[in-house]
Amino acid sequence: MNVAASGRNVGAARLTLRLHRLELVALGGVLVALAAAAFMVAGWLDAIGYGPSCIDPTGTQPVSVSCEALSRRFYDLQGSLASPIAGLLVTLAYGAAALLGVAVVGRELERGTSRLAWSIAPSRRRWYLGRLVPVLVALAAITFLAGIATDRLAAASAPGVDVTRAFDGFGSRGGLVASRAILVFAIAVATGTMLGRVLPALMLAAVLSWASLSYGSQIHDRILLGEAVAVPADQDQRGARFFDQRFRLPDGQLVGWEVMQQLDPPPPDGEWIPKYPMVNLVVPGERYRAVEAREAAALGTGTLVWLGFAGLVVSRRRPG
Repeated sequence: MNVAASGRNVGAARLTLRLHRLELVALGGVLVALAAAAFMVAGWLDAIGYGPSCIDPTGTQPVSVSCEALSRRFYDLQGSLASPIAGLLVTLAYGAAALLGVAVVGRELERGTSRLAWSIAPSRRRWYLGRLVPVLVALAAITFLAGIATDRLAAASAPGVDVTRAFDGFGSRGGLVASRAILVFAIAVATGTMLGRVLPALMLAAVLSWASLSYGSQIHDRILLGEAVAVPADQDQRGARFFDQRFRLPDGQLVGWEVMQQLDPPPPDGEWIPKYPMVNLVVPGERYRAVEAREAAALGTGTLVWLGFAGLVVSRRRPG
């Protein structure tokens, strides 16, 4: 019995992947090619030799001629190839998620093939999972590869910075690329199931995905601001998530520029040097992995909610 059931599941997965073969091959092929290009460009950036010895975090030391030449080559390559490739990887990951998502149920509803499938399927829930899971697994694989590639580019583009302990490019590299793309996929599945038309569902999915990611990031930023710590402004803060600049009063209170100008008015002429030390509100780079895991968990929860909603719609939708 188990062998027969496993055989049916494998056959259903193959059928589902065959139904989405064009999208998976085209979009997956482009993402894999871009990921390969990202690794290649990252290798070129490393080979230039522009490293920590040429970087002065304070910006007060003179730059040697050799470092200036290396810097020019490094940033030319970064601007012409590394940044565009990273941007394309993230954009196409989201685009692939949306296109595949609306097609999972929406295309079958639009073509009318779902009516026959629902009439012979043991249950709509099993039919839904059979259509959903193979595409979801394939998408997770290719978008995770895109995330690894953007992480590699980020590491090569920031010499001397440990990107596993840095907020540079937060959300647009690493595992969060896949997590966000899968949320977009779930939203697209839900809109396709609700509307039953691919193009309108794709447009609605784009709006809902933008709103979810945008407002979700704003909420997370507010949480992070509450967790920020004050560090001296002249301290090396590479990799930290910067939020604001304040002044520390003798009693430890932190105040902004407007309050500081009232406490210590700037002179009418000449340079103003505040008498109280300046501090930056930052989340240290050491917390990157914990913050990344928290956002991935929130995105995963949102994904389950949207996919569960789509499954509920499938189970209650009229066949016609």
